[in-house]
Formats: sequence, structure tokens, C-alpha cells
Amino acid sequence: MASLQSWDFYEFHFGAARLKHYLIECHDVQSQAMLLYRWNSDISAAFWESLGHLEVGLRNAIDRQMNLRHEAKGRPGNWIFDESRELGRDSGKGHRAHAYPYADIELAISRVRRNRMPLAPGQIISEISFGFWHQMVSKGQMFLWPDLAGAFPYMKGRNQLLVSSKVGALRDLRNRIGHHHRIWTSDLEQRFEDLVALAGYIHPDFGHWINVESDVPLILSKRPK
Repeated sequence: MASLQSWDFYEFHFGAARLKHYLIECHDVQSQAMLLYRWNSDISAAFWESLGHLEVGLRNAIDRQMNLRHEAKGRPGNWIFDESRELGRDSGKGHRAHAYPYADIELAISRVRRNRMPLAPGQIISEISFGFWHQMVSKGQMFLWPDLAGAFPYMKGRNQLLVSSKVGALRDLRNRIGHHHRIWTSDLEQRFEDLVALAGYIHPDFGHWINVESDVPLILSKRPK
């Protein structure tokens, strides 16, 4: 049986094609490549935890503003069902019944039904992908920004592009982690700054809490040389 810390073990289970990027980065020193592989797993796990906190805070902040907008317009029910057809409900073409971003809501509703849970707004929101929240603050939904800017009351100005770009960068990082890709090729210091900054736009205490609770800074400082 191969040693659990041998290159043969790593190649057999993780694949030579996957590991070649680590070898190149480590100048063909296998021991260093294995260290970098494990470090990539550690930093990915740390980011995943902090991204999870941000995602929940972000969706709650946007939900609050969308509820206020919904009430101000005198609309019944809940904004998540898009009865006003503003978010793409029933406006899809071809094989899709809905356009984005509502298509993501419909997918979440399908998950709730499949899990035999009540179709409550909070339950649906908990099933919506991170990409939906990026769409909500994107240029494509600019008509919402006058209201959604209120989700980030501690941001100087009402800079939609700043919020969208940071959410987009974190979305990309989240997707890479979710697919178990290497993330050491990314500017991880900047991504963590983006994460803390976004949380701070929602509330300074939220940004501070994530910064204090996160293991990302410590693990970043321990990257193998």
C-alpha cells in the first residue's frame, strides 16, 4: 500500500492532470506540491465558511429592501413570487417559461416542492443560488438599484458598479471552490478584502464579525513557500 503522504497516493486519487499545476508552481518538487495541495484545501474551506456568512447576510439585506419596495408599491403577497412580472416571470422564450433572474426563483421553488416543504418566502429564499443575488445588483436590474442601494447603507455613495463587481468576483471564487478547483492562482488577499468590505457596507459590525471569526487571514499567512 502506498504511503498516505506519497506522490503515488496523490496521483492515484487526485489525478496527474490535476496535480501538474501544483508541480509547475512548485518547480517539480513533489513534497512542496503536496503541501500546496493541502493548503489549497484549507484556504478553500476557510473561504467557504466566510462566503456562507456573507451570502446569508447579503440575501437577507436584499430581501429586506425588496419587501420595503413591495409594500411601498402597495402590492399584495411577497416580492419573491414576482406577481408584477418585473423579474422575468412568464417572459422566457423557447423551452424556458421564465427569464432570468426569476428563472432562479422558479428553480428554488421546484427544490422546495421536491423536498415537500411549505412554499414560504423564507424557505424559497434559502434555496436560491448566490448567482441570483449577483443578478439582483447587476446592471441588468438597474431599475431596482434606487431601492436596493438601501441594502448597503454604510457604503459611501450609491455605487452599483462597486457592489456588483465585488459580488461578481466573490461569486467566481465561490464557484471555483464549489468545483474543487485550485484558488491559489486568484488574488485571495483582495477577495477577502472584498468579502469584508461588502459585509461592512451592510453593517460595520457584520464586516468586523466576519473578519474576526474567519480563519482566512491566518491560513493565507501559512501558504507554503
